[in-house]
Amino acid sequence: MGNLIVTTFKGLFLVLYIVFIFSCIALSDVIMMVSIPVLLVSRSYFRKITNAIAHFGWPLITLAFETLGRNKLVFTGDSIRDYQNHGDIGGNCKGKDRNALVLINHTHHCDWLLSFSLGERCGRIGNIKIAMKDIIKYVPFAGVGIWAMGFIFLSRKWQNDQPKINKAYEHLRKDGEPFWFVTHPEGSRVSEKNLQESQEFSRSRGLPILKNLLIPRVKGFTSSVVALHDEIDAIYDLTVAYKKKPGNILRLLYGSNPTEIHIHVRRFPISSVPVNDIKGIEQWLYKTYEEKDKLLGSFKENGYFSDGKFLDQPFKPQKYLKNLFVWIISLLIFITILINLYF
Repeated sequence: MGNLIVTTFKGLFLVLYIVFIFSCIALSDVIMMVSIPVLLVSRSYFRKITNAIAHFGWPLITLAFETLGRNKLVFTGDSIRDYQNHGDIGGNCKGKDRNALVLINHTHHCDWLLSFSLGERCGRIGNIKIAMKDIIKYVPFAGVGIWAMGFIFLSRKWQNDQPKINKAYEHLRKDGEPFWFVTHPEGSRVSEKNLQESQEFSRSRGLPILKNLLIPRVKGFTSSVVALHDEIDAIYDLTVAYKKKPGNILRLLYGSNPTEIHIHVRRFPISSVPVNDIKGIEQWLYKTYEEKDKLLGSFKENGYFSDGKFLDQPFKPQKYLKNLFVWIISLLIFITILINLYF
């Protein structure tokens, strides 16, 4: 009898948890879709609205990931406090790094959540724009909402992606709003097969042979630097390692298989990158990935990133109780409207 009660309780909690995650996304996306007509009048005002919605809604996903999911994040490396101040709900930060590129090695299909965790600690969570797989845009509600936020959908074929990327860069420049553009230069997650193919490719091209990472694809990164170097203040490099292999994204958010995630942060001022030299940018990226590869090798040996002090920047869920309350009220209103429409 006791086991039945526990199982029932866990099942009920899982259902409520799934409702929480998807309603957070759906409500934010519905509001953003309603805001799309503003785009016809002013793109700048539209971006202000979507950024404000993201600043309000995305921390609830971080709340689920870090607090409810019981995943521990350990930040090491360069202190971001020296360069950022927390912004208001509209993302009006007064810190030095108003705009930035963020590089993350692609280990797991939810690595993008870590950019939210970094953005939350920097007051930038609503300004994050991510390059994602093209298939995501077909997900009901989420696809349109993510598009409205300014995320970029890529097919991994440069001839198809280049026009989309150039248009996205143009919007980032003209919108006049802060942005942190997040990308995975490898293009694919690390697997034994992909790693072997990457090493063979590197040997054939005389490129560095990486043991823990795929060799980065340089075209997308170089185009970002060339197009945006007058706008961005810095490049943030996040080297990510998981203490144990996480499960799928739902299990990671739900906390049925919590893990410890180490994120080593390195900040490169844009002045340290040869922005006017394509070959120089490519070599900079290869060198950066060689250093990331060594960091991951050290992590495998020691269980932590050896160079860099621990950054005491814990997530503070109590800051978002107001957001949670508004979400509950909004969800109740949304459910009431649906009931009145269909019953």
